[in-house]
Amino acid sequence: MNRFFVATRYLIIIPIIGLGLAAAAFFVFGGIGLIRVLIETLGENFGLIHIEHQGEELPIVIEVVEFVHTFLIGTVLYITSIGFYQLFISEIEFPGWLKIHNTEELETSLIGVTVVVLAVNFLGVVFTGDHANLLAEGAGIALPIAALGLFIGLRAWASRQESARKKEHHDKRSTPNGAEE
Repeated sequence: MNRFFVATRYLIIIPIIGLGLAAAAFFVFGGIGLIRVLIETLGENFGLIHIEHQGEELPIVIEVVEFVHTFLIGTVLYITSIGFYQLFISEIEFPGWLKIHNTEELETSLIGVTVVVLAVNFLGVVFTGDHANLLAEGAGIALPIAALGLFIGLRAWASRQESARKKEHHDKRSTPNGAEE
């Protein structure tokens, strides 16, 4: 039975591959779209090409912010994919900030990127010039960010308390010369 449960951890390969492919799609299509927008904008500004726009044209800043949003979503998917791989399959040699040793580290990484995604969403609302519901939009974004910040802060506090409790317990078991009883 033990072997069965050890082997089932490889089922996580399915979401790892799916998340990796989804991240790649966001990066590739977002990158192609961003390059296209930049080429069109430069071509129009230098008079090299003329493009007929249907409907209202978005300012370049808004379009670039939308692509940043796309890349950030791809980053969330990528971090989740490699985090699952590191947690269930094997460690990967990455920079220290991208090494995942437990679900808490994975959640913290994802929360950090999620906060940035929410901030970019709000920035997109600000750049569109539709300020009719700006306060409601800002509050709707600020509240989850505050809740996530509180969640991370309380978790860090609880971890410190647990570490201090374990250290105190260990110190009580040690003799004055530092040897274990």
